[in-house]
Amino acid sequence: MAGNRAQYEEALKRAKLYNQQQEWRKAISVLRIALQEFPSNPEPYGLLGQACTGLKQWDKALEVYKRAARYSGGDIVYLNKVADMQERLGQLSDAGQTYMAAGELQMRKNNLEQAEANWQRAIRLEQNLLGAHRRLAMLYQRQNNITAAVREYLAIARILDMRGEKTKALQMCKAALRLDPKNDDVLKAVELIRYGEKAVPEVPDVELVVPSQEAKTEFVAEEASLADTVRHMAAVLEGERQQAIQPKATKANPVEIARHQAQEQLAAEIFRDEEDEDELYGTGDGLSKLERDALIGQGIDFQSRGQLADAITCYEKAVGGGLNLAAAHFTLGLLYLEMGRQMDAENSLRMAAQDSMYRTAVKTVL
Repeated sequence: MAGNRAQYEEALKRAKLYNQQQEWRKAISVLRIALQEFPSNPEPYGLLGQACTGLKQWDKALEVYKRAARYSGGDIVYLNKVADMQERLGQLSDAGQTYMAAGELQMRKNNLEQAEANWQRAIRLEQNLLGAHRRLAMLYQRQNNITAAVREYLAIARILDMRGEKTKALQMCKAALRLDPKNDDVLKAVELIRYGEKAVPEVPDVELVVPSQEAKTEFVAEEASLADTVRHMAAVLEGERQQAIQPKATKANPVEIARHQAQEQLAAEIFRDEEDEDELYGTGDGLSKLERDALIGQGIDFQSRGQLADAITCYEKAVGGGLNLAAAHFTLGLLYLEMGRQMDAENSLRMAAQDSMYRTAVKTVL
């Protein structure tokens, strides 16, 4: 095994040198040795992709970068290489989905700027990519960037209206109005949707695109789950988090264990895919899941900065808007206790105790 490792390392070293010297075929030749020794390691595939790119063999580069992404568990660097190759080959829809995947991973790592950049790239390639607009709407609302959030809600409404889903389009307009009640663009959009127009008015940075029949048939396909590499990476990240917290949890008291579990569950709720579109886009006067997710994110951010009153306001709005999650009730209960609101704390903690996960912690606190 030691010899195999030595041969592998030597092959990688030589491949890197050949790539630097733009001797692409020599790099490919020595990489065969590395791949024979460790065929499931991502680095040789990354170097092979670089060599294939140097030879302008875009299709081969795409395939090996996909393998690098898969074997790395969805490394952002390789995902971006995959997207770049997909763009070169004119596979714009696939590239958009790959950028969506990269953004999702960055969001899970709390790299919000990088997540935003990837979702913007996805939209640049495919204007009507609902998933990217939804993520951006949630992110901007979470950051209290009202102008940008309203723009994304209008983009979602436009796409839904073009699909003939006027009720959902109006719900997105309502979400925008909750952020900016007197926004003229939103008010005009409501009227246009109600009276049968096929699109909402143009707003800054949102290009109105009349979809072809082929594009219309792809709307449903766009709603499919993210790439396999993203699902795998999400599992890897979750596993890493659980391993990191497990030793601490066994030493902590029940309240601290439950507090951490609640934060994990709230974070997971943001990434949960909602199959019920009535919940996703909202019904009646309730909040959409997009809005609730934004409030959860804001609450987590405020809580991490010690702004407890602001965190409480966000969680209260989310719960009042339809979030019925024991983790939210437990988190609110602890925040109420810290703020001296004993009666509110007892009410929230009793609701949390309906879930056995929080029962012991609630008994400890009350």
